[in-house]
Amino acid sequence: MSIDTTERYRRAIETRDVALALSAFAPDAVVHSPLTSRVRFTGHAELEPLLEVAYAHLRDVRFHTDTGDASTRVVVYTARVGGEEMEEAAVLKLGEDGLIAEATLFVRPLPGLVALMDAFGPDIARRNGRTFAARLLSVATKPLLAMVRSGDRHAVPLAGPKRPERV
Repeated sequence: MSIDTTERYRRAIETRDVALALSAFAPDAVVHSPLTSRVRFTGHAELEPLLEVAYAHLRDVRFHTDTGDASTRVVVYTARVGGEEMEEAAVLKLGEDGLIAEATLFVRPLPGLVALMDAFGPDIARRNGRTFAARLLSVATKPLLAMVRSGDRHAVPLAGPKRPERV
């Protein structure tokens, strides 16, 4: 039963099928945001717009891990969002019916996480009727994304292992 649920979850993301994704979640399922512990989405009514936004922005999705048991699964995939590579791990707690009762999402690396925030935040705020928050999020995330991208390309390699210089 748990493999069937994660297979539906996987196929839904790969095909951007919101109805298929919702069929893998319990009606009162809770999804914990990878951005903050202050935000969670509860029930199909809140999950549906979240999934619509996610599927509008995720590209090149490739699952590489599905592991666990009948009560807890971990699925991991790589994708692109806003031109950045990202990897998401979802810890899925399954109910007795085999459906996802709770999902906790983790995203890496930092540029991918910030690109996700830049893409998803304004769209989700707009769908929730919070147009001012959508504009604010859109403006606020741009400098953060630029700083993170620059740091990832230029500063982070300086802290890594020293490599021999090429001749």
